[in-house]
Amino acid sequence: MQCVANSTHRNDQLRAPFLGILETGWSTFALVIAIRHFEADETIKAWITGAGPMGFLLAPISLYIAARLKLCAHQACAILFAVSALLLCIVAGAKHLSIYCLAIVFSQVCAVQCTPFMLKIFTDHYAPNERGQRMSRPFILAALSAIAFSVWGGSVLDNSLQNYPLIFIIMALSGFALAQLSRRFVSTPITQTHTGNPWQNLSLMWQDRFFGYLLFAWMLLGFGNLITLPIRIEYLADPKYGINASNTTISILMLVIPACTRIASTPLWSRLFDKTSLITNRNILNLFFLLSIAGFFYSTNLLVIGLSMAAFGIALGGGKILWSLWVTKIAPAEKSPAYMSIHMALTGARGTLAPFIGYWILSQFHAQAVARSGILLIVVACIAFECIRHHPRIQSQP
Repeated sequence: MQCVANSTHRNDQLRAPFLGILETGWSTFALVIAIRHFEADETIKAWITGAGPMGFLLAPISLYIAARLKLCAHQACAILFAVSALLLCIVAGAKHLSIYCLAIVFSQVCAVQCTPFMLKIFTDHYAPNERGQRMSRPFILAALSAIAFSVWGGSVLDNSLQNYPLIFIIMALSGFALAQLSRRFVSTPITQTHTGNPWQNLSLMWQDRFFGYLLFAWMLLGFGNLITLPIRIEYLADPKYGINASNTTISILMLVIPACTRIASTPLWSRLFDKTSLITNRNILNLFFLLSIAGFFYSTNLLVIGLSMAAFGIALGGGKILWSLWVTKIAPAEKSPAYMSIHMALTGARGTLAPFIGYWILSQFHAQAVARSGILLIVVACIAFECIRHHPRIQSQP
């Protein structure tokens, strides 16, 4: 068992840098290029921002299809990454906004659905008391890759926006590499025991009321964060807000600074996940998110904005681990993929809606109104999490 766990850990580290490249491209460069090269309107920008969450919505269906096809978890990942890479090739050659938008959206929709399949691999191979620490190094490697790619990509766009296809060519190659690396994992076929069917999985929200309550609190928190994320790039890039940052500056603020603090904080958060209460972890992270939003939108000083993004990176350091693994603390091991698929689907629902809500608030009011809305939702989520701190299923040890 330990041999398989070590092999899984090695393969996960090999794929991490390529994941960092894709994450960076989708989260920042796709939107920057839409704004500055294609001059996309708010609706298109919202679709691009919501692409990953749209994919999450399909996670229960993807699990169900994989089970019907008797695919192993690693085979499903290989197929999804390969399709995503092909779509990124289309993005690189796109001359029209409609093609660019459709291909960039569906490339991310495909890739993000690997999450529940990878969770099954990690749950099967890693002991409960080591999952957080096993995830730490791959997350750090992904963040380092994100830093390098963001600096390079920002300089490429500053030299000429017409060079943007280079970014997507590198992303496509990363997708093909991930497809190949996915084949190196060992996994068993996905079965109905793991997935049920989409409706059965959805019913977990009311059949397991504690799980449903946690999902509700997570929904409030997610909306609070997600309505502000695309507005951050808008706030930096649009001259009317008084900053009009260069592409390199946007890359440094949005990617390099948070990636550095994410790297520095990830080992600590991984240990905290394995050793402390789910609620303690969640609400400490929430405080960092609050600091990040408040500092970012109530200043035009790049130093203050940089410190705010440092706080955001610290929150991401633990948030990524917590988001990926928290269901393993409350769900039966054999049902973890099913629980995760519902968590992903609801993440997808809020992630799809949040950019539209954020841009609507921005169009009706101003950037600070978006920030206030996000802060209020996160505060309410903190209170909701604290209300269940002493519930029997909240354990200090996994």
